[in-house]
Amino acid sequence: MVVVSLSIPDELLELLDAIAESGRQATRSEVVRQALNSYISEYRSLEQMRGEVVATITVLHEKSNKGLDLQHEFDDIVVQYHHTHFSKKTCLEMMVIKGSSRRLKELMDGLKADRHVKQLKCFVMSPERD
Repeated sequence: MVVVSLSIPDELLELLDAIAESGRQATRSEVVRQALNSYISEYRSLEQMRGEVVATITVLHEKSNKGLDLQHEFDDIVVQYHHTHFSKKTCLEMMVIKGSSRRLKELMDGLKADRHVKQLKCFVMSPERD
C-alpha cells in the first residue's frame, strides 16, 4: 500500500479522530479509505449519467460575501432553489434539478471547486418516460 500525505483543517482532523476512536474503524487511514471509496463510487455514477435527469443537490457552505452564485449560471436546469441560514457561519442550499445530465455534471464540478463548500450531496433519479 502507498502512503499519502495530505493537509486538512484541524476541525476535520478532530472529527476524523472521533470517528476512528468510535471503534467502527481501526485507524484514520481506514476511515479515509472508506470515505474515498464512497466518493469514487458517487463520482463514477455521475460520470455514467446520460440524457435527462431529475436530481436534488444539497450544499452546506461557509457564508461569504459572494455567496453561492453558481446556481444562477444553471437556471436552465435549477427548477427550485432554497437557501437557509444554518448558523452564523454556515448556509444550507437545496436545489431541485431537471434537465441535461451534462449540465448537472458541470454544476457539480463547479460546486466541488468552490472552497467555501463544506459538504455536497447529489441524489439522482431517473425521470419517468412518457
